[in-house]
Parts: sequence; structure tokens; C-alpha cells
Amino acid sequence: MAGKPVEFDPFAAQPKPVDVDPFAPKKRSWMDVAGESLTSIPQSAAALAGMVYDVATDPLQAVRGAGQMIVGGTEKLMGEPYFDTSSGRAVREQGKAALSAGGDFLKNRYGSEEAIKNTLATDPVGAAADLSLLFTGGGAVAARTPMLSRAAPTLRTAAEYTNPLNAVTKPIASMISPKVAPEVKTLMGEGITPTTGQILGGGFKRLEEGLSSVPLIGDFIKNAQLRAVEDLNTAAFNRALKPIGKELPKDVTGREAVQFADDALGSAYQKLLPKMTVKADKTFSTELSNLKQAVDSGAINQTTKEFFNKWIDNNVTNKFQGQGAITGETLKGIQENFRVKINELSSSTLNDERVIAGALKEAQDQFRQLVTRSNPNYAKELNAINTGYANFKRVQNAAGKVGAEEGVFSPAQLQNAVRAMDKSKDKARFAEGKALMQDLSESGKTVLGSKVPDSGTPYRTMAAILASGGAGLSGYPGIAAGLAASPVMYSSGGQKMMAALLAKRPAGAQNFAEQVRNNQQARIAALLGAQTSPYVLIGDR
Repeated sequence: MAGKPVEFDPFAAQPKPVDVDPFAPKKRSWMDVAGESLTSIPQSAAALAGMVYDVATDPLQAVRGAGQMIVGGTEKLMGEPYFDTSSGRAVREQGKAALSAGGDFLKNRYGSEEAIKNTLATDPVGAAADLSLLFTGGGAVAARTPMLSRAAPTLRTAAEYTNPLNAVTKPIASMISPKVAPEVKTLMGEGITPTTGQILGGGFKRLEEGLSSVPLIGDFIKNAQLRAVEDLNTAAFNRALKPIGKELPKDVTGREAVQFADDALGSAYQKLLPKMTVKADKTFSTELSNLKQAVDSGAINQTTKEFFNKWIDNNVTNKFQGQGAITGETLKGIQENFRVKINELSSSTLNDERVIAGALKEAQDQFRQLVTRSNPNYAKELNAINTGYANFKRVQNAAGKVGAEEGVFSPAQLQNAVRAMDKSKDKARFAEGKALMQDLSESGKTVLGSKVPDSGTPYRTMAAILASGGAGLSGYPGIAAGLAASPVMYSSGGQKMMAALLAKRPAGAQNFAEQVRNNQQARIAALLGAQTSPYVLIGDR
């Protein structure tokens, strides 16, 4: 009847209680494992860190635990009796207990599918540590087994990637001595200061590039990037000037820098010429003849071709009279004639005349090589000047590229000039990365990018925002927060300070950082010691 209370019959058969193991892992789906594992990482990492700390502060405990497990394993293999004394029996009993405890520990963690799920869900970092040790042991066995030797490197790599201590050691090592790309070191060795993102590379560089389009902050970043490209220009010119003991004056850039370098190299050459005698040889005659044929076969008008041939005859070839030798003022006159005519035709609006300017540059280079061959006593000074000229020709080529505004060239334009002027067969030296000045151009393109950044106008933009009462920052809370750091971090001084902090360390810092970062044995020892801790504790209890 509805509503009538059910009477309890004390004599009726009662349902049998179900045995519940409170220590059995609870049932989870693999989706549950994934979600729970993420939330357990902090607690799991703290537990492993605690065990590693215990080992570091009390290493004897870890050694004792490992020793007890070895004794227990020996007991299983050898059987009774051994060390059959009262103290020996005590050690054997402790070893068996430690081995049994260790076996139970592993069974509880990995003895069934549910146990594995439970371990991954509640102790993901510890599971990674177990896996790393497993791969390490497997790699050691594989390395000593001929049939498995090929698998050893793979197992060692797996051990490295699964070692959870990487999360600690690698950041610490990066703080001691950050990993800096060789290209960054090349640039900084030449006096070039990249931005923070360009030094760190990867995601940091992409983030900085993204921020460069953000108002205000982006202007500061662009200015810093432009300074780095201008540093590259200066370094390239100094490559040309260093052999003659000169360097580019501060704040001289673009076309002014081209003119300064050309004049400095020309002056050094002119000072040396009066001391020398030059006699035409077969190599010089052959090269001039080949050059004339190349001009004659070129796609320029006949009048321009005739002008080139006549100019070479009047200003170079006909100067070798009598014994075919020239000296002193005649040498200086030939070089001066080359310089004046090349400058005149290079700035012409007519394409044919610019082509002839290029041909005259080649003839000038052949004449300089003749001077060097004719004067071995001055070989050192001449080689220095010729080295400077060789570098200068690449910089001059880059500064003359279309898009090089006012003669300021991009890393990509310098790279293209380096390739274009590689005279080896099929550009072989460039393909090998060994072309003249390629180390600088390639590093610049890799680190600084391909283009010359637009100049930002942060202070003008900031003034406009302040004049509007700051309304321009509405909707940009991140910009407002980052604005305080940007002028400092991306100023000229701040840029150099950040570069020094990130890429310059005392002697020995890099070696120490590499030990922290890559000492796999130390990290495996720490893990092994930590893994013996639970066995020791269980065995003692």
C-alpha cells in the first residue's frame, strides 16, 4: 500500500557485503588520465624534486638502498647460503626486503592497465623519470649487444627527452650562459648589435617581429633593427678599410661611406705607386684583350664600344713605351684617370655608359694585379690594399643595388653582391659558404633579416598620444604596460646592454653551462638515487 513504511525483518537474509580494496587504483578512462595528469604536474614535480633533494643532502641513503637491492638480487640468483654469519644473514634479509619492496612498488605503479593509468594521472613527472631510466638502461644494454647496437643512440635520445630534470637544468644553464647562434657571435664580433629577439631567435624573434607592427612599441623596435642594419653596413665598409689601417668615421653612412672608402683606398695606393715600376706581361695583355672582346659582343651601341677600346689604348696600353715599363707619376696618372672616368660613367643616366663603367672597373682591377706582380718587394703593402679593394667592390656593389636607399644596403643586398662577385667556376666558393665576405653577409641575412627596416617615429607618435590626453592608448593595455620598458630596452644603450647580458659571459661560463645542460650521467644518477628512496623507506618499514 502506498505510503506504508517498510518493516525491517531481522531474520531475513541480508545481502553479502562487497569487499573493497581502499588501495586499489580507481578506474579511469584514458581521457580522464590526460586531464588529471595535467593538473597533477606541479605536485608530481614537487615530489620528485623532494626525492632528488633528499638524495643530494643524504647520498648515503641512496647508496644504501641501491646496495640492499643488489644484495636482494644476488640472494635470488645464488640462493642460500652465502655470508652465512649472523651479520651476513641480517644483510641478506634486508636485501630481500628491499628487493621485495621495490618489486611491490613497481607492481603498484605498472602491474596492470589501471595501475599504469593511475601512475600517469597522479605522478606524470615520476613516470617520465621511470621511463628515462628504462631507456638509459636499454641503451646501455643495446650498446653492448651487436644485434642491438643500432638502437642504442635512439634509446639514449629517448632517455634524454624523457628526463624530467631537463625542465630544471636547461633553464638554469641558459641563465648561466644562453645558447647563442654562431651567426650572432659573428655579427657581434664585428661590432654589430642585434636586438634582443634577433639574439635569442626562434619564438622570441617572431614575437619581436609581431610587436614591430604595434603602435609605439613597434617604432622603438624598428629603430633598434635599423641600427643593427646600419652597424652591418659600417662593419662591411670597415672590412675594406681595415687592411690599410683605417675605419669608417662615426655617423658616415650610405653614399658618403662609399666615397670615403674609395678615397681612402685610392690614397693608400697613390702613395705607394711612385716607388714602383710596372712592366706589362702576357697575363695582363690577355685579360685586356678578353675584356675588349666581351665589350664588343655586348648589347650596347657601336659608338660606346669604340669609346671603350680607344680609352683603354690611350690611357693604359700606349703608356707602355720602349721597354714596356712605366714608373712614378705615369702610374699615378693611369690610376687617377681610371678613378675619374669610372665615377663619371657610374652616375650616368645612360645604361650603355654604366656598362662601360663596369668594364673599366674590371680593367682597373687587372692593372692593379699587374702592379702587384711587377713589384714583389712591395707585395705586403699591395696585398693589403688589394684585399681592401676586393672587399670594397662587394660593398660598393651592394650600395648600388636597386632599393638601397641613399646607399644603405640590406643584408640580402650584400649577400647578392657577394654571390655576384664570386669569380669561381659555377659560383663554387659561394655554394661552399667560402666566398669573400660571405661570413658577414650570410650571418646578417640570417639574424637581421633580408630588408632594411623602416625608421620608426616613436617620440612623435608618443607626443601625439599625450597631446590627446592618452586616448590613443585606449584598448591597448599591453602597450601601455610595455611602453615603459621599450624606450630603455630598444634604445642604443639598452640594445647594447641587453646584447651583453644575453651573449657575453665570463670565460668558463659556457663550459659550466654545458655541463649543467648536457651532463646526462649526473641527471641519471640523481634520478636513480631518487627512485631508490621509496624502496629504502618501504624496506625499512
